[in-house]
Amino acid sequence: MYTVNSGIYRFISFTDAGRELMEKLCFLLEETSEVGPGSHNERLCKPDQNFEPASYNKSMRLSDWTSDNFIKGNVLVFIGAMGIAVRAIAPFIKDKTTDPAVIVIDEKGRFVIPVLSGHFGGAVDAARLLAGLIGAVPVLTTATDVRDEFAIDVFASSNNMAINDMHKAKEFTAKILAGSSAQFTVTPNLKKDGGMYLIPKMLVIGMGCRRGKSFEELQAFLQDILVINNYDIRAIKALVSVDMKKDEEGLIKLSKYLDIPFVTFTPEVLMEQEGDFDHSDMVMKTIGADNVCERAVYAYGCRELTLKKTARDGMTIAIGLTDVEIKV
Repeated sequence: MYTVNSGIYRFISFTDAGRELMEKLCFLLEETSEVGPGSHNERLCKPDQNFEPASYNKSMRLSDWTSDNFIKGNVLVFIGAMGIAVRAIAPFIKDKTTDPAVIVIDEKGRFVIPVLSGHFGGAVDAARLLAGLIGAVPVLTTATDVRDEFAIDVFASSNNMAINDMHKAKEFTAKILAGSSAQFTVTPNLKKDGGMYLIPKMLVIGMGCRRGKSFEELQAFLQDILVINNYDIRAIKALVSVDMKKDEEGLIKLSKYLDIPFVTFTPEVLMEQEGDFDHSDMVMKTIGADNVCERAVYAYGCRELTLKKTARDGMTIAIGLTDVEIKV
């Protein structure tokens, strides 16, 4: 077997012809990335700066390679028979919202087939891109793509939004395909009225805490605040604080649990922020800024607090909103 990685792509082939094709694709992907930031396929085109030529590994098992690379965010590209790919990924398939994209290309480069996670994982867009690079035919079988209809999961994925209920998404798509009217709402709020909602990543959580606060304490505090303010946890975009807390284990674990970046700022940057912030002489004396949670939210780029500083048992929290840029 031959394998090579380039950016988010994980290529595998089983013949010399397949190896040549995947090395060609890696080269073309690097050239395509020169379209620059902001292009529709920027994430799909970004190459690996440490790219190395394809390697041959006689002892590697296909199941091991699949297991190692079957991670959300990757695009697995099998160059060979469809049956090989299907049997390889079958034990690892769990859920369309978490499975990676899987694509099959014949070794002559005539057809590019998205097999798994076509919309959420980006397999359909990746298949179109790869097919365009080598002059192949993208073989699309999802109903919305075949009919060129609006796909709620594609829209959500391309705009980094979560879907509140996958059953509702299926109902929404069924209405579209039946020619009926279908509506959805974009909101960071938690909704339980049975409607179709998309949750944008727009909440910035500013937090401060005493040294040694556990992940469990911080997570429980955040969860209570979200419930009280009726926010969906999936709407959180970033966790922010002062740089004195960049090594705070509880905050680091919280950001990993939420799968969001943990961003910190110097006291000087915090004090440069302009706004109506809660003032604490003790905090000013301790870290050099009179407020952590509110000022950190502003430092991230928010210009409005939807929740001002709230304190509990040595922890503080504030919430701000970022703008949402929707790509149609």
